[in-house]
Amino acid sequence: MGVVTYLMVLFIFFGNYRMTDAVGEILKGLRYYFDKALPGLLLYKTERQQYNEAISDNVSPSSIYGAEHLLRLFVKLPELLEYVKIEEETLIRLQQNLLDFLKFLQDNEGTFFLDAYDDHLVTEESG
Repeated sequence: MGVVTYLMVLFIFFGNYRMTDAVGEILKGLRYYFDKALPGLLLYKTERQQYNEAISDNVSPSSIYGAEHLLRLFVKLPELLEYVKIEEETLIRLQQNLLDFLKFLQDNEGTFFLDAYDDHLVTEESG
């Protein structure tokens, strides 16, 4: 099980949610957006070579990359969701679930995030 998938499973088991269809759809959507957005929107230039070496036809980015990259998706998510037709009530529920997920990551940061991240990557802009 990949790191992003692992985070999602832990959220379900240790969070306040039972596995409902809605939560399952949110998690499936996050994984889909992560896999599609990672190479073009979420990686720093210096990370792209590693991506090209690590990802093959049978490997999804969500099975390799971790919480640091997942947070980059959350930064881009409002921009990405502009292109999705979604009812306002559904969008509000989605936003609340995503906030709960971010709170879960924050509460468990010692488990999911590296103690130190390569400094030259942190200061470089993605693009």
